[in-house]
Amino acid sequence: MRCIVCTVIAVTLIVLFDSCTSHKKIPYFKNIDEFTQEELLTTYGIHEARIKPNDILSITVNSNIPGAAVDFNLPVVPSNYDRIVQTNVTVSTTGSGSLQNYLVSKDGFISFPVLGDLQIMGMTTEELQDYIVQQIYPRYISEKPVVAVRMLNFKVSVLGEVNRPGIYESENAQMTILDALAAAGDMTIYGKRESVLLLRTDDQGVVMAHRINLQDKRIINDKNFFYLQQNDKLYVETNKAKGNNSTFGTAQTIGLSALSILISIVAILTR
Repeated sequence: MRCIVCTVIAVTLIVLFDSCTSHKKIPYFKNIDEFTQEELLTTYGIHEARIKPNDILSITVNSNIPGAAVDFNLPVVPSNYDRIVQTNVTVSTTGSGSLQNYLVSKDGFISFPVLGDLQIMGMTTEELQDYIVQQIYPRYISEKPVVAVRMLNFKVSVLGEVNRPGIYESENAQMTILDALAAAGDMTIYGKRESVLLLRTDDQGVVMAHRINLQDKRIINDKNFFYLQQNDKLYVETNKAKGNNSTFGTAQTIGLSALSILISIVAILTR
């Protein structure tokens, strides 16, 4: 009897200890309070996404000189026009028709009115705005035009052990890994925080796999991974706790129940 009681106590202690260690696996950025102000400032500033092949861009040119910027803008296709001749643009529906947008080629070019083919891969939207202004002024327009560039396809996929898996977009072309997880309802308690899989496609179309430890406070200082890129894919794997639970079937449950009953019977008989 004493042996059985000791065994039960030992099992109970193991379960309690495992619960304590499992709790330590849940928080993000362990010991982040130890960061100095100087260390936190290494990520200070606004992160801007860089243009990649297959990105979709909205580019508009405006000028104070009447009619001067017309030739530098793609036309608005009427709503009753169902065919697009150009192959380097996509279409975004508006109330009065469809506004054509630029699709970046696999080599990083767009075909821009008047200016021709422009190599823009690797630029930020702000850098592209300045670049187009330099190409137009003062060669074509005597006053500096106002150029507005927006990235229309900044989206990130979040899969696995999160509450709302899906594809999430950013209107300002900026998203941190925390923003993506927040949009997906955060990880479940079964998500592996220490090994989140990031799949990223480079400019040559090669898919690279990276492992991110979200319990490591240093990830905040790594702009390459703390800030996501367009079309990144995050996969949160299931931790061992849920994996073990999934293999804990009916037979094991019945066995534990039988063992519990047996212990109770032995305890009664030995009184």
